[in-house]
Amino acid sequence: MKTNSNNLKFFSRRIQNSFRKGFNLIEVSIALALAGIAMTYTYMVISNGIKQQRLAAVMSNAVHLAKIKMAQIDSVSVLQSDNTTGEIPGYPGYSFKTQIGEEDMDLLKLAGKEGKKPEDLLGGRDSEMNKLIMRRSGQANQGASTAGIIRVFRIKVTINYPTGSGTESYTAETFKSAQY
Repeated sequence: MKTNSNNLKFFSRRIQNSFRKGFNLIEVSIALALAGIAMTYTYMVISNGIKQQRLAAVMSNAVHLAKIKMAQIDSVSVLQSDNTTGEIPGYPGYSFKTQIGEEDMDLLKLAGKEGKKPEDLLGGRDSEMNKLIMRRSGQANQGASTAGIIRVFRIKVTINYPTGSGTESYTAETFKSAQY
């Protein structure tokens, strides 16, 4: 009996020792590789987010500076055709270019109604109203007399701003009547 008891103890210890008490080297290596891949991807996403946030701030500055430049041009009482360039103080790497040119704008062409008389565009009752006004005042309205062509200033403001890999530009363009 004693022998059986010793054999039984030996087998029970052997069975206990055969159960796993940890991870082997291959399992640890695979886990570390997966953790490394996940951390690399996470850092890449965070880095890209920071880069995009910086670019958005730089572009927002460019839009704001273009609005300021447009307001400066709009505040001038008499516009003249002009081209100017320069650096923007307080914003290193930012520069501006303004182009102001006088031109004729055909409103009928712009509206896609080229070849029609302005009265035809009003149609129906408004066309009759224009005829009545013309009979009473003796003058045609401005649209009828000019056939939709007006003199305008084309104002174009370009802001160049720095990015990590060079410079890019933001352009704003508007029109202002030359007569008023």
